[in-house]
Amino acid sequence: NSMETLRCQVVIHKVTLVSATPGKLICEMRVEDDHANKYGTLHGGMIATLVDNISTLALVSTERGAPGVSVDMNITYMAPAKIGEDIVITAHVLKEGKTLAFTSVDVMKKATGKLVAQGRHTKHLGNQNTTGLKKSNSEHQV
Repeated sequence: NSMETLRCQVVIHKVTLVSATPGKLICEMRVEDDHANKYGTLHGGMIATLVDNISTLALVSTERGAPGVSVDMNITYMAPAKIGEDIVITAHVLKEGKTLAFTSVDVMKKATGKLVAQGRHTKHLGNQNTTGLKKSNSEHQV
């Protein structure tokens, strides 16, 4: 729904890009009340949102530049990050094939380097020549 989309955009707006090279992004974010669960730590759903969005941006930073669509995403949660703590989110494109791309995302505490979570995100890239394009009716005629 539109409220959920708006909330996602507001939350991601708080992420700062630290560096970007083709296929790799490093971002930072301070954990705030809006990002936290009832225990005062970074919400698992927020981590999933970060993995989804930042891995997609890493994919868009490659020469091909296709965001693709999600096929599979998994996150392993290893340690909490409390409200007020800064986290570093590092996304790598592991492989970009003809139709699939594989990414990895590490979420770490900035102060200690301790791993908070690790995500893997697989995206379908579609046909390279027609990604994002829709043929008109006239193009289908023989």
